[in-house]
Amino acid sequence: MERHDNTYLEVKDIAISSYLYASNEVQLIGKRRLPSGEVLFQFSPKTTVEQLIHLYWTLKAPTVQPKQLFNALRDLKDMIFGGQ
Repeated sequence: MERHDNTYLEVKDIAISSYLYASNEVQLIGKRRLPSGEVLFQFSPKTTVEQLIHLYWTLKAPTVQPKQLFNALRDLKDMIFGGQ
């Protein structure tokens, strides 16, 4: 994860990014492709993103419907591999 100013957080992990995208508590505001080809997803607001990631790793995250999670994963993979 990379931090940029106080507005958003960049996340490389596709599982965490899918969870965040499906959560409806934060907003995907963009993405950035690194020279290595890896993609960082940018989520805002940063403080909420950080809280959700902490809850994710401590197994206390709010639940997300499976369909929402798998749709989010599919959408993010389309952004990575579809060249969007």
